[in-house]
Amino acid sequence: MASIQKRGKGYRIIVSNGYDINGVKITETATWIPEPGMKKKEIEAALNLFAAEFERDVKAGKNIKGSRMTLQELSVPYLEDMKPPVLARTSYADYKKRLELRILPAMGHIKIGNIRQKTLNDYKKMLRETYISPSTKKPLSEASVSKDCLIVSAMISYAVSQGLLDLNMLIYSGKVTGRKKPRKEAKPQHFTVEQLIRFIDALETPMEVLHQEHTTTVKGKTYTVKPYTQTFRVKPKWKLYFYISMFAGDRRGENISLTWNDLNMTTREVTIKTSTDYVDGTMELKDTKTHNERENTLPAYVIEVAKAWKSEQMQGALKLGDKWKGYHGKEYDKNFIFTQHNGSQMHICSPAGEFKRIIRLYNQCIADTPEKKIPEDVSPHGLRHSVAAILIANNVDVRTVAGILGHADPTTTLNIYSYFFKNKGKEAAGIMEDKLLSGKLVVTK
Repeated sequence: MASIQKRGKGYRIIVSNGYDINGVKITETATWIPEPGMKKKEIEAALNLFAAEFERDVKAGKNIKGSRMTLQELSVPYLEDMKPPVLARTSYADYKKRLELRILPAMGHIKIGNIRQKTLNDYKKMLRETYISPSTKKPLSEASVSKDCLIVSAMISYAVSQGLLDLNMLIYSGKVTGRKKPRKEAKPQHFTVEQLIRFIDALETPMEVLHQEHTTTVKGKTYTVKPYTQTFRVKPKWKLYFYISMFAGDRRGENISLTWNDLNMTTREVTIKTSTDYVDGTMELKDTKTHNERENTLPAYVIEVAKAWKSEQMQGALKLGDKWKGYHGKEYDKNFIFTQHNGSQMHICSPAGEFKRIIRLYNQCIADTPEKKIPEDVSPHGLRHSVAAILIANNVDVRTVAGILGHADPTTTLNIYSYFFKNKGKEAAGIMEDKLLSGKLVVTK
């Protein structure tokens, strides 16, 4: 029989639950507080009902402490157990940031046993109507809102795995029959073949940059600099970086992780087996996204560019001597291909700035009409999407495209690049018409 004790404005319910291995009695407790305005008989009836249900749950073996745990309390062991390598560093940092910034301030006080689909629906409504991202100063995207909810569901599943809850109700809630809303089709940002050719032109063509008359201050003195023309040439290092991005279709973290050992100058094959992530201002080497390595073949010209850059890099290493933060002599090929001036690994954010600068100068100095300009809203990652677009347009099968891009499952390729594949349906219809109906039917009015 449950024991009930009056405690201030509430009541403490105590239920005996047997003895532990040392013979010490196990007790479970709960607190019940009556609603304001309840009469004495109403309090007595509600209290007895709560005590009876609590005792039944204890005797049934339900995890009472787990159901009373708040989402805030659950987040502590969850984040501890999800630390890398369980989650990738980038994923862990993203989860932690979302929890601290939005999820816990909004739902941290809610008991995990009480979280239902309505809880998440109310949270999503709040984000859509009132939340503004402190970093972008804009409302959250629908993808980001959904990601928050997936993290909450993952935490509830974690609670189930730890024996704190019997079931993750979020998995089974909200599933209704009927027509689904059509998914908004995403079009990956990429260059057309013509635009890629112009980008290659930007990498190869010296550009005359006109500097207007301006003033500059040196040691407190102001000088007037007359107009002058400066010739800008893309350095071999950057040529090689963007050529590998174009022809290998690798990710930026994979590209800056390449060493000279990964590039076979004879077979022209580049082996992609490591990557680099960037979390909280620090970079760290890791496996590729799929934890697999792959080999892609580069054009002969790209190998010539690689030889030119390696020669230039080696000269810089010799000049720096002991200040070179890489390898010398027989171990030189252990160096990163893409380095800073002192031999340390190139920063993962550096290519984006150079990419935009090259395009901006090309559009300013060479493109003489708007139609000949290179789009400035495509990021360096757009080169990877461009690889996929060109391969798909030229009927390379999806499994091969997936292998080149490093997708573990061709389904991933189909999902990401469905926009590119949809036109293949028209092409297939044309082929069928040509093969089966050509010269067979005549349409009469």
